[in-house]
Amino acid sequence: MPALDGKTICCLVDFQYEDLELWYPKLRLEEEGAKVVLVGSHPKGMKYTGKHGYPAVSEKQIDEVDPKDFDAVVIPGGFAPDYFRRSEKMKALVSELHQKNKVVATICHGPWMLCSAKVDGKPLINGLRCTCFAAVKDDVENAGGIFEDSAVVVDKKVVTSRTPNDLVPFVQAIIREMQS
Repeated sequence: MPALDGKTICCLVDFQYEDLELWYPKLRLEEEGAKVVLVGSHPKGMKYTGKHGYPAVSEKQIDEVDPKDFDAVVIPGGFAPDYFRRSEKMKALVSELHQKNKVVATICHGPWMLCSAKVDGKPLINGLRCTCFAAVKDDVENAGGIFEDSAVVVDKKVVTSRTPNDLVPFVQAIIREMQS
């Protein structure tokens, strides 16, 4: 039986997402038996274009989803996280999944969401060990995150990673955390 059989994962999508950071996790997690749902802020069926031109069509709009329907969320990088963090509902989804001890996985610029999503009035990233793309490090530290320059950092089911070069260990960590 696949490692993630019966699991459902929300993958956030918006314009200028980093193509590999959306597609590699989506395909690998599906190979492991998970259902991966692309969720955007625009009406479902919106065709979002990645930084390198690859399209992704949303299956749901954030207004249509309930956090209780997901076992994890994947937040790809690129410029898209700057759009994600403008959505109160996307931030609320990420916060709620974290509070329910579900996997929150984010790579590259994605940890911006963990700076903007709040838990008990503080940034979700506050007090958590994490990593991210170098340009986001100051934001993460200013929000109370404890930065480590590692391919992957896992703390309290929050999986963070730096760049597309780290995608293999990033997805392996997501799978491990979803099994624990």
